[in-house]
Amino acid sequence: MSSFRFFLIALLTFFGSQSFGQILIGPVVGVHSSWPVFKDKEIKEFIKPQPFVGYNVGASLSFRVQKKFFLQTSIMYTRKGKDLDGIKDDLDFSNKSKYNYLEMPILYTIEFKGKLGKKGNKEFKWYLGGGPTVSYWMGGKGVLKDGDLVESNVSSLPYKITFNQESADVKKGEMNVDDGNRIQLALNLSAGLILEPVGFNKIMIAMRYEFGHSYLSRTTDGYFGGYDNELFYEDELQVRMQTLNLSLHYFIDLKTDQRKKGKSTIKTKKGKLRR
Repeated sequence: MSSFRFFLIALLTFFGSQSFGQILIGPVVGVHSSWPVFKDKEIKEFIKPQPFVGYNVGASLSFRVQKKFFLQTSIMYTRKGKDLDGIKDDLDFSNKSKYNYLEMPILYTIEFKGKLGKKGNKEFKWYLGGGPTVSYWMGGKGVLKDGDLVESNVSSLPYKITFNQESADVKKGEMNVDDGNRIQLALNLSAGLILEPVGFNKIMIAMRYEFGHSYLSRTTDGYFGGYDNELFYEDELQVRMQTLNLSLHYFIDLKTDQRKKGKSTIKTKKGKLRR
């Protein structure tokens, strides 16, 4: 199943039976820090994970379900990664991987009003939310540095991530994953600030913490081709990705009739609007 078809089916299934009032749409951009959590806790004795700074870009939809409740989703291209350094007896080791994803977070949010200033005459909105993220792992690339490579007169090995190749077909410069979780799930907790500076245009500054639920692979490690018996390292993939994301959304209201809901444009004799 192609990634586009997968996300199209997910959207139609999730929203097909729903009926919404206000509909907002717009672009989203963000930066985040991601890091792996290993299934094997003892691996921390040999490898030290470092935060990986990545980004996401895409489009968002927000639907008003009730007065204060919204259902928000996005489709984004996301760059995450795994940055590993060696410790103790393997200080020459490092493995920096970049993973490309197509992601769809789905958040239920509730909005609140706050006030600023001594007289409390300046209002703002903020929100809390939560929900799942469905991700499709498209691939990636990385650079491996290791003591075995140095001894083989190779200082570093750039590689491309491939999936489900026969071992004999994996070429030098490729890391193959036999049993990769291409479709991954995560749980989000989110909070943010909402600004409405012009009419019904809406700016949202959002912080989202993503708990990865799926392993990159349940059963196998990534292995490198073209080095025969010269390279013994295999990439540990029984890891879950955790992400702290800061994003900026800009929304435009598609249902312009909602802007005048509850108001009449008929003027009274005194020229005032009748409510």
